[in-house]
Amino acid sequence: MLAIDFGLKRVGTAVGDTELRIAVPGKTLPNDDRLVERITGLVRSRGVKKVIVGMPLTPSGREGERAKAVKAFVEDLRRALPDVPVETWDERYTTQEAERRLSDLPPARRKKIIDAVSAQIILEEYLGSLL
Repeated sequence: MLAIDFGLKRVGTAVGDTELRIAVPGKTLPNDDRLVERITGLVRSRGVKKVIVGMPLTPSGREGERAKAVKAFVEDLRRALPDVPVETWDERYTTQEAERRLSDLPPARRKKIIDAVSAQIILEEYLGSLL
């Protein structure tokens, strides 16, 4: 599986295994005009069977403004990967949890990996729901 933490500037990724129930941070990609192409390449090269994209919901569980951009991105991925399921997952509070996990790191290092760690948390939560 591949999890994605979609941001307007950077996109974090994490990879995981449903049998082992593990998730590890992957690459942080720039959100540019080659993003879907890069993710498609990751999916193909790693033999990914499912993509999970974090959906930014409000604290009350509703879709806010950022959710529109994520929905458009998900549709682009579904068109580019017609044979791979692309699902969304509630990503509320994943950034805060990633910040907590990385609190001992210097700010510059934290900034470089926080999106990938957020994606890891999304995937950990998704894998936990499969029990």
